[in-house]
Amino acid sequence: MGELLKAACSECGFVSEDLYTGFGFQGAGDHFMEPSICPKCFSFKLRDRRHPPQLCRRCKTQVVFYGDRRFSVLFFPDPLHSEVVAEDSTEELTRGRHVCPECLKAALTFERLGHWD
Repeated sequence: MGELLKAACSECGFVSEDLYTGFGFQGAGDHFMEPSICPKCFSFKLRDRRHPPQLCRRCKTQVVFYGDRRFSVLFFPDPLHSEVVAEDSTEELTRGRHVCPECLKAALTFERLGHWD
């Protein structure tokens, strides 16, 4: 059970596939899937938030979860050049703007499409 989300960027036009977040996938056990981004290669994917650290399959770097209040600290290597992102003020994915995995601007929003069982 969880939320069905879609991410879209107002700057570059990036649109994600439907994101089935939450838990309850058949055979998934105690996994809780949330959207994440790799701070090195910018891979965007649902990953298991319950079992950190989660590593990027491409480059083996630890990923950062959208909605994590530590997002700016973990994603931006230089705090003087970090953008203001939604995670700086809220843990709610559907509020504010997030870092886009394509253009890397804080122009990505998550839309709630509904719930799934």
